[in-house]
Amino acid sequence: MGTSGSCCSCEDDVQGDDSKRPGRQARKRSPTEFTIIIDRRNNEGLGVDAAPEKVGTLEIKSVTPGGLVDRWNQAQQQGSREIVRPGMRVVEVNGRFNSAVGLIAACREAEVLHISIEP
Repeated sequence: MGTSGSCCSCEDDVQGDDSKRPGRQARKRSPTEFTIIIDRRNNEGLGVDAAPEKVGTLEIKSVTPGGLVDRWNQAQQQGSREIVRPGMRVVEVNGRFNSAVGLIAACREAEVLHISIEP
């Protein structure tokens, strides 16, 4: 790795000509949202029940005891605002947002998930 700080490149970095590439859409983050990181490399389920909403988010209905999200919760300090609870909403997963179907697909496609939650 050396001092360059880069160990890999994505296809966008190799392309070169930025003028022909469409810009990535950015989502404005709410000051109350937080991001959890879940490692699914052991092919475990997230352990949440969630329902799609018309606004393109997923409402968390329940967190399954012993599931990956419950283990995330257990690792947080008592009183942390980063504990996932029923009624919260998944607003982004690995850069995908504005589509409940896209959020679900992102959860299934990747082994490491960066999930943004809105209380």
